[in-house]
Amino acid sequence: MNLTDRQKAILNLHLAVFLFGFTGILGKLILLPALTLVWWRALMSWILMLPNLKQAGGLKNLTPRSIFIFLGIGVVVCFHWMCFYGSIKLSNSSIAMICLAFIPIFTAFFESLFNKRPLNRLDVITGLVTIPSMWMIVQNIDLSFRLGFAAGVLASLFSAIFASLNKKYIMKATAIQISWLELFSVWLVLSIIIPFMYFYQPEMKFLPTGMDFLYLILLSYVCTVVSYVLALKSLHHLSAFSSMLAFNLEPIYGIILAILVFSEHKEFNTYFYIGATILILSVFLHPILQKKWNPKQFPEIEQ
Repeated sequence: MNLTDRQKAILNLHLAVFLFGFTGILGKLILLPALTLVWWRALMSWILMLPNLKQAGGLKNLTPRSIFIFLGIGVVVCFHWMCFYGSIKLSNSSIAMICLAFIPIFTAFFESLFNKRPLNRLDVITGLVTIPSMWMIVQNIDLSFRLGFAAGVLASLFSAIFASLNKKYIMKATAIQISWLELFSVWLVLSIIIPFMYFYQPEMKFLPTGMDFLYLILLSYVCTVVSYVLALKSLHHLSAFSSMLAFNLEPIYGIILAILVFSEHKEFNTYFYIGATILILSVFLHPILQKKWNPKQFPEIEQ
């Protein structure tokens, strides 16, 4: 069976999103604290992405200002990863993955802020719909999980900020250059923070042991470098609309994996899943309605 370039791109993108969804599973399997987990992920991914950077011509064409811009955005990426893995450690994978559904909503607001344009009505409606779903989720999780939920929402907030900033400055560098610089920034920031953390918590685990090292390699190479390359290749053959729909499936993939691997569905009741369904549906339907009302925003590209 011969697949067209577009069909291959769709498969590649969904595989990439599935691998992104697997980060929540690995985050729980790895026994390191959130800070050291992110430090190792950033370092390994940064090193493993070097061949891609060299193939793309390195950083020769970048101005010092552009480099500093992306290093600065990398600080926000660092906070996103810290909060995301902190959410997993404080609650579980399902909570952290559900919180990712807030990213498109926050992104709509930050893009409006950074680009100095008014919010459209659909973004406001979608944001309002998430409020009761958030209430249902919070009211139906264990009290010990609520701090993890708050960390997950913060992770989504930081993700929306760096995604909006990347979009604003994307023309200044290639996607490979941006990712490599931001990974370096994540590693550098945590290299400064972690020694202070050890001063207050000297018992905090730093070196991976046992299966942690294998899980970190999977997280850094398969779920970061490979998934990134797959997503990047697919975007050449897909519209913005198709891409957005696929990326909005990440929380769903993540929750399904958490149920299959950890049986996390036993930790929640029906009302929790009703709230989660409302949240995910509102985010999933958002680009569909947006395309219907404003088709010029999602032009189709080659088949």
